[in-house]
Amino acid sequence: MGTLKIPRSPRYRKRIGAFGAFDSRRDKSVLRFDVSPLCYNFDMSAGALRDGYGVEKSNVVPETLSRYWVYRFYSESEQSYVEQYVFQMKNGLLRYYSVKEDRYVYISGKQYPQFDVINYKLDSKDILLMSGDGTNLFTWDGARLHEYHDSPKISSMALHYERLFVTSREEPTRVYFSDDLDPTNWTIGADGAGFIELLDERGYLNKVVSFGSYLYIFRDHGISRVTAFGDQREFAVVNLFATAGRIYPSSICTCGSVIMFSASDGLYAFDGYECKRILRNLDGLIKADDDCACAFFDGRYYLACKADFGDGKTIGCETAEYKTNCLAVIDPMSGECSVSRGLNIEFLNACSYGGSDYLMCCDGGKGGIVTKCGARLGVPLPKHWESAPSDMSAPEKNKIVRELCVESDKPCDITVFSSQKIKTETVRGGSRRLRFNIVGRSFRIAADTSAVGCRIGPPTVIYSVC
Repeated sequence: MGTLKIPRSPRYRKRIGAFGAFDSRRDKSVLRFDVSPLCYNFDMSAGALRDGYGVEKSNVVPETLSRYWVYRFYSESEQSYVEQYVFQMKNGLLRYYSVKEDRYVYISGKQYPQFDVINYKLDSKDILLMSGDGTNLFTWDGARLHEYHDSPKISSMALHYERLFVTSREEPTRVYFSDDLDPTNWTIGADGAGFIELLDERGYLNKVVSFGSYLYIFRDHGISRVTAFGDQREFAVVNLFATAGRIYPSSICTCGSVIMFSASDGLYAFDGYECKRILRNLDGLIKADDDCACAFFDGRYYLACKADFGDGKTIGCETAEYKTNCLAVIDPMSGECSVSRGLNIEFLNACSYGGSDYLMCCDGGKGGIVTKCGARLGVPLPKHWESAPSDMSAPEKNKIVRELCVESDKPCDITVFSSQKIKTETVRGGSRRLRFNIVGRSFRIAADTSAVGCRIGPPTVIYSVC
């Protein structure tokens, strides 16, 4: 009697070599299998899926603040430099932490708009130059807050060759500058303070940035460059860049050799001469507006903004009202980008305090620091990565996804989508072979977890052709 032989379909393996880049602009059908059309709260820079950027509490960042700076000054009593962290509370009050008294001290009992701060040495004394949107200039010397009523109403400010340059909402076509070597003197004169007026199609003047040897004025629809070394009679202005999109001032940040910013038509990098559109793969995701926050820290550009993930879910801050819901962390040199979702970050500032560097933030009215913690103030953030669909190079044939080989340090869910079925298997940890046996012509896979400290390696798909 003969032996009945059952034919067995050959099995093939397709391995995702590394979890790849995020691309929300191009259609899913043209993306590689390892490129993700939707990914958040994972960091993929090393090829595996690890904790993305989140916000955690810190002993040196009070939870009740909205803005935070470090004031470094020379103390005669200590005969050394002393660091003092100064912060603004949600109600607009200004406070600082006194190391000597080990307590918080009010700088002023008055409520102010959200302040910006610059460290400066005036008359051999270390001070803070402070201003809020629509306020006069203030200085803080560690003991007294002084207001300069003859200064413009400031919307942004920058120090450039010992002059303070500012823009003003009251006169949006002018950039004002202080007296040389004295940013508190605003008396207009041939050898004192003054202003430059710009009237052209680039629109209002919104932010000033000192970069290299020049001062750059960011406007509604363009950038102008000011040559301003010493004598104001030798100041010169050149218009460099114009765009139909609107530039968002709160996204502008000096990042090493470039200035990064967001506009209504996408992200840009400006090197002082040319503006280039970058990271077009995020065009379908970022929906930035004037409620941005940004900083340059550890060689990366951090941009908190609004984003449309388009999946109908609510993650973290999205369950209530929010100003931002996305934190994009971009390496200006390599173009690598990590996207976190569910963080309502309204302020970012890179600080050094007590010998440590950290990125301070305010998330939903609570102070903390940005780290790769995969959580929001102690609450783990849901993390998601999904692949683009793949037909396994045989679009006309049905395939069966038999198994997925997955390695994970933490529990996670692996889902396989086909044109006919969806199936999810849970990995408890370690190396696993997950059986799916799903039929279809094209497939995509997804990984989900809320575990902190995760590491998910690139999977291998085992399939056969029908």
